[in-house]
Amino acid sequence: MSTRQLSRLAVLAFVALGCLAATARYQSRERAHIARADSRWRLTYDIAFKTDLDVENQTSKATVSLGRPLATPFAEVVQENVVNLDSSLHVESREGYQRDFRISTLHTDTYHVTAEFDLRLHSDQMWNQYAALESLSAIRRRRYTQGDDSFPTQSPRIGEVLQQVPDDRITVGEKLQWIFDYCLRDLRNASKKDEGDNVPWALAFKRTTALGRAKVFVTLCRAMDVPARLVTGFELRHAEHPQPHVWTEVHRDNRWIPFDPAHGYARDMPHWFVPVRRGDDKIIRLKNAALVSAQYSMLRLPPQMEVLQQEMKRPSQMFDLTRLPLEMHALLSLMLLLPWGALITAVFRNIIGLRTLGTFAPALLAMSFIYAAWGTGLVVLLVVVIAGLVGRSLLERLHLLMVPRLSIVLTLIILCVAFGVSLLNYLSPQQSPQAVLLPLVILTILIERFFVTSEEDSTGYALQLVLGTVVVAAFCYVLLRWDDVGKLVLIYPEVHFFTIAVFILIGRYSGYRLTELWRFRDLAQERGPDQG
Repeated sequence: MSTRQLSRLAVLAFVALGCLAATARYQSRERAHIARADSRWRLTYDIAFKTDLDVENQTSKATVSLGRPLATPFAEVVQENVVNLDSSLHVESREGYQRDFRISTLHTDTYHVTAEFDLRLHSDQMWNQYAALESLSAIRRRRYTQGDDSFPTQSPRIGEVLQQVPDDRITVGEKLQWIFDYCLRDLRNASKKDEGDNVPWALAFKRTTALGRAKVFVTLCRAMDVPARLVTGFELRHAEHPQPHVWTEVHRDNRWIPFDPAHGYARDMPHWFVPVRRGDDKIIRLKNAALVSAQYSMLRLPPQMEVLQQEMKRPSQMFDLTRLPLEMHALLSLMLLLPWGALITAVFRNIIGLRTLGTFAPALLAMSFIYAAWGTGLVVLLVVVIAGLVGRSLLERLHLLMVPRLSIVLTLIILCVAFGVSLLNYLSPQQSPQAVLLPLVILTILIERFFVTSEEDSTGYALQLVLGTVVVAAFCYVLLRWDDVGKLVLIYPEVHFFTIAVFILIGRYSGYRLTELWRFRDLAQERGPDQG
């Protein structure tokens, strides 16, 4: 097998390893996030009903329909069942547009039934953002625009309200907002003794219940030929005796848009409202039976065990760098970004053709700029280079050997940097030690390399390398200062498997560098297109 084939296999192996490791870490973090952020609830129906069958008709049957919570993008039905069930009752789970437990019996008696629903509530989102597209057929549109006893669209009271709507030139959306504001602002809360659920009564006395507000809103919408319906559900919150809540939905732009005139939510609903029935205001429907009692309870369940046990030490935690003390995060992020600084250097050197003092020199110089501020780093670099050039020119008259001569130059440079650091500390005492010592070490190493190069080659060539190093260091500085990228590589350090794969590809590059195309442009023009 050739080296080119081995290189391709190595690239594929590192890419595959990076994908597997990053996917595994993402799934692990997502599970932990869901376990921490989500909440689990248990909704319970406790109902008692009495069947009322025709004893002469042996085929008559009593049925009770219990609405089941509907799944939403942010509320998931984890488990549901009917418990405490009499042997003479038959339970059927029905799916579709409406989800319910249909309980039936052929016997006359009083029964007690308990239904439990375990729900998982996801992190905070808003409804309209996830509203699914849905077109209405002619039959369904007629269903949601026609009036009936509950929604008397032809009532004179409805006509009086619609006459108050502003000019017809306003959009349908503005009319909907006016109706919503009217139901929210002009209708007061009714007492339990009032007939607040009745739409004409509510409009006549300007008092209504939460259900009445929803009915008035739907009736006014249907009177304007806008499809609207009721939605009945629960608000997932701790309450001693929670009750079903009714809001509305209006079909506009191929979406069912929620409005809650009781709580004041328009076009969006908080994620903790879970619908149970759409187009209906009853959680429980009965046929040949009478409801004796209905009680609801809401209980927040404890979090998953992995949340409660996340402080337990496990070997896998060694691969999670985010668990380390917060003071180490910035330094670790910077260290993990250095390979990408080296990647930038490799691109400039092997593809663009810009030479530098070394592979890690630009990234290290950028790091010194970060700790000492880029302006301060440039000033110190210029002072060191000038001091070194002056010191070297003065020492040439002594005709010393290279190593002692370089040592004297480095000593002078270190003295300049040390007193420069003292000056910086005098001007800005709040600087930390790492902002002084790390740039000092990095610049000392770079200057040593600069003077070794100037001795072995020439001062002009060494200055070219310094210029190239500063240019590449500027790009590395932008990357190393990017906080979001540093956080990403701290969370997913396995992305450096992809970095290694890119290094292999660059290492196999054998084409022209961009600077060579510029250097030999005259030769290419002399050959001409006809000479190949």
